[in-house]
Amino acid sequence: MLASERNEIELTSPNGVTAGGTATFQIPRGLRVHDLRIEYGGALADYTELRVKANTETIRRYSFTEQEMMNVTDKFPTAATLGYLLVPFDKRKNRVRESEEETALNVGRPAGAEPQPQEITNAEVQIDIAPGAATPSLKIWATVSNAVLGGAGIVRHIVKTSRNAGGAGELDIQDLDYNKPNRAFIRRFFIKSTQIARSKIKRDDRIIFDRTKKINDGAIKEGGYRVQQAGYTLIDRTEAGYGGMRIDTRGAQSLRLQLEFTGAEPSFPILIEYYGALVA
Repeated sequence: MLASERNEIELTSPNGVTAGGTATFQIPRGLRVHDLRIEYGGALADYTELRVKANTETIRRYSFTEQEMMNVTDKFPTAATLGYLLVPFDKRKNRVRESEEETALNVGRPAGAEPQPQEITNAEVQIDIAPGAATPSLKIWATVSNAVLGGAGIVRHIVKTSRNAGGAGELDIQDLDYNKPNRAFIRRFFIKSTQIARSKIKRDDRIIFDRTKKINDGAIKEGGYRVQQAGYTLIDRTEAGYGGMRIDTRGAQSLRLQLEFTGAEPSFPILIEYYGALVA
């Protein structure tokens, strides 16, 4: 359901905006959150982790610097240009508005409605601040519309993990989550490595994605909707702007991400963006 009206609100003042602390912002019930705009003091690197929790589920976890990398990939202006860090819940820059808004965070339910299945009754943003941060300060504004029926609906989960490539050759990753209600679809992978010469994805031992670095870089440029960031390899099924293009893992018996490395890449992070239910 599309938002008929969007409003701008400031979230509840946080606890502990201090170096080495964790600031917590509460998201009011009865609202769908389309995006957050975070005014911060100091540098992006001062904020080591941003977490969004819905009920007891952590639906995203990464640093301010990694959020900035994802934003610039999606052609948003930098935080330095905007004056704040943008945190989208909508799949912004999709060609169909319905697809864009389907992942807005639906907290609670419309006024007067009965409790909904898988309803989000509590949602908050937690931000860890580095011990060495000299001038930490945080304020968050949220773009919101009225909550809709249907509980949490489709939730955009961003999961961070890491792997190790000991040297040149293929790294076969077979232990990623898939075929769960909260891991039903994969939109994209942000892989922090430039040592990847070729990428493959296999579902049920059938290749569904296979590109060399040159082909992948060119296809992203062809689409014109993404700008791959320095130091990262991007695999994005929505690279041409179509939100419906995604990897369906429902019913899959296996899912493998196979990366061909040209050299060692110790402990490299991978950010994986899933769509699905709130919980498994």
